[in-house]
Amino acid sequence: MGTTTARSGGQHPETVLRSDARSLRLLLARLDQDQADLERARQLLQQGRELAPVAPREAFELVHRAALRGAGVLVARANRERRRALPLNVWTALERLGGEEARRAETLGPLVAERTRLDRDASALPDPELLAEHLEGTTAHLDRVAEKLLEGLPVPLAELSED
Repeated sequence: MGTTTARSGGQHPETVLRSDARSLRLLLARLDQDQADLERARQLLQQGRELAPVAPREAFELVHRAALRGAGVLVARANRERRRALPLNVWTALERLGGEEARRAETLGPLVAERTRLDRDASALPDPELLAEHLEGTTAHLDRVAEKLLEGLPVPLAELSED
C-alpha cells in the first residue's frame, strides 16, 4: 500500500491529484458558463444602448434582460454553494444575498415598475431618465459581476480570464 501524507487527509497522492483535477475541471466549466452568460448580458446591453435613441421601448427591454442575466450569474454562483436554493425571482434572490447585491436589488424597484407599465401599455415609451439610469446601473453592475467571477480563483486562472 502506498504512503499517505497529512496534506492529503490520509488519501493516496494519486487519488488527491485526480480529485484536484476533477475539481479544477468543474471550476473551469462553471467559470466558462458564467462568462458566457455575462457575455450574453453585455451583448444585450450593447444592443439596448444602440437602440436607445431610435427605439427606447425595445432598448429598455434589452437593458432589463441584460440586468436579469447579469444578476442570474450571481444567483447561480451562490446557489452552487448553498444547501437551500435562493428564490427563483432574481431580484428577491439578490436581496437575500445581502451586501452590494441587496443594494443593487433596491435600486431596481422603479425600473421593474417601469417595465411592468410598458408591458401593460403597448404604446407607452419608457421614461428617458429611467432608461438612462438602467443603462448606467446595468453597465456598472455587469462590470462588478465580471470582477466577482475572478474572485477566489487561483491566481494563474484569474490571469488567464482577464481581458
